[in-house]
Amino acid sequence: MRAWIRLFGGAGAPRSIVRSAVEFRRSKAVDRDSRHHDDAPLLHPQAARRSHELGRSRRPLAAIVVPSIVAVFCMAISSQPASASGFRVLSPTASDFPQHVDWVTVCFVTKRAPDDPIVFPGQPGKSHDHTFSGSLAINPSSTAEELLRAPTNCKNSGDKSSYWMPTLLVNGKPELPYQVRAYYRAGTRETTRLQTIPFGLKMLAGDAMATSPQSAGIAGFQCRIEGKGATVSKQSLPPQCGSTALLEMSVIFPNCWDGKNLDSTDHRSHVSYASGYKCDAEHPVQIPQLTLAERFRPGTTRGTITLSSMNSPLTLHADFFNAWDPRSLTALMKYCIYGHVFCETVSDNRMPPGMTTTTPGGGMITHTQSVTGPATTGTTTPMPSSTSNVMAMPPHHHHGSVDHSTMTGISHPSITLKRPDRRTVRVQGVGFPAGKGAKVVLSHKHASRSFVTKIDPTGHFTVSLHIRPAWAGTLRAVATAKSGSLYAKKTLRLS
Repeated sequence: MRAWIRLFGGAGAPRSIVRSAVEFRRSKAVDRDSRHHDDAPLLHPQAARRSHELGRSRRPLAAIVVPSIVAVFCMAISSQPASASGFRVLSPTASDFPQHVDWVTVCFVTKRAPDDPIVFPGQPGKSHDHTFSGSLAINPSSTAEELLRAPTNCKNSGDKSSYWMPTLLVNGKPELPYQVRAYYRAGTRETTRLQTIPFGLKMLAGDAMATSPQSAGIAGFQCRIEGKGATVSKQSLPPQCGSTALLEMSVIFPNCWDGKNLDSTDHRSHVSYASGYKCDAEHPVQIPQLTLAERFRPGTTRGTITLSSMNSPLTLHADFFNAWDPRSLTALMKYCIYGHVFCETVSDNRMPPGMTTTTPGGGMITHTQSVTGPATTGTTTPMPSSTSNVMAMPPHHHHGSVDHSTMTGISHPSITLKRPDRRTVRVQGVGFPAGKGAKVVLSHKHASRSFVTKIDPTGHFTVSLHIRPAWAGTLRAVATAKSGSLYAKKTLRLS
C-alpha cells in the first residue's frame, strides 16, 4: 500500500488523493475490526449467510489488488470518517451499511417482576417473571407519558423506554444481566424512507410459547468476549460459553409499522418484518430495527440454562414500550441514521458530531411537533404534551414506591437500600448533583463491591450490585459524588 501511494503520490499528485488513500486504508482496518466488534451482531440471517460465503471465497491476488486500487478513489470519498473521533460515515454501497448505520443505548436492570405491561396491562403478578431495564417507573399500568416524566438508568438520558425479557434461570435460579443493550439500526440502504419510531409504540418479538427452536435470526443466544466479538455464533439454544466468554441473548423486533396503531389485540399485527429491506402494503411505514440484547457475566453457562417462560430455553422473547423523548429520537435519526453514521454507543458523554445534548430543548416537553423522517409520506407522529410544572417522578422499587422524602427538590444527598433477592442489593440515591458521576461501594467484613453510575437530571440514580448469598450481618453502603466531596451512607442488616 505504501509503495502504491509513493507511485501515485509523487510531486505531481494531488495531496487530497494521497490523504484519501491513507484514510481509506485506515477506515478499512476499522471495518475489519468492527465486523468482529463487541457491539456489532448481524442484523439478518441473510447477512450472516453472506458473511459466511465471503469468508469461504478465495480469489487470486490480482483479482483483489486491481479492483482495490480503483476502489480507493471511489470508497475513500464515500466512506469518510466523521469529524469526531470514533464515528464513521458509511456509504450505502458498503456491505455492512444496514446494520452499522445505527446507535446503541446501554441500560441496566431496574427490577424483576411477574408483570407484563403490554400483554397484561393493569394486572400485576399475572405474567411469568420478567427482567426489566430502562425506565425506573415501569409498572403494569404505566403510560408512555408517565415513563417520559420518570427517570431512566440508560446511559442516554433521552431513552425513557422500558425493555423486558423473560428472566434467565441457571439451575432454576434467577440470573440478572450485567448490561442491556438496545441497538437501533437502519435495516435498509434507503434511509430516506425511514420514519422515527412513534411515541408510545408497543411491540413484542419472539415466541413465549415456543415448543421447538425458534429462528436464531429473530431470537437466540451467542458467546462473546468484550472487545473481540463472538466466539460462538448466534443460535437457537444457549451454548456453553466457558469461563472467559460472556453469554448474550438477543431478540430482533419488527421494523415495519401500519402507520396507525400503537398496539393491537394480539400485540403483533400492527407491525411486521421487512422482507429484502422492503415493507409490505399493510405495514408501509419503515422504522429503525431494534435489537435487544442482555449480557451475562462469563461463567453463567456452567449450569443448566432455561427461561422463566415455561421454564424452557426455547421461549426467548422480548417486549418494547417506546417512551423515548421524541426530541432525542429525532436528533439521533438525524445525526446517525439519516447521516449514515456508525454511531454505536450514544450516551450523555458520547454523542455523534452535531449533537450537543441527548435531550434537546432540556426539561419537560411543553409543545407538539412532527417527528417523522425526511420523506413525505402523509403520516405524522405528534409528540406528547405536558405542562412545564410537572415534577419528575422519583425511582420506583418494584415492591412499592420510595417514600415522599425522596422526591425531587431534596437539598441533601441520601440513599436507600433494598435486597430484592439474596444475590442482589439495590441502591437508590436522591439529592445528588445532576449529571455527575456517583460511586457506590458496598462493604461487608473484608469484602466489598463497587459501581460507578451517572446521576440523572433529577438528581437520582439506581444501581444493583451482586453480593454473595452467604453474606450475613451488617452491610455498609457509601455513595459519593464530586470526587468524594459529597456523600451519603446507609447500613442494611442481612439475614
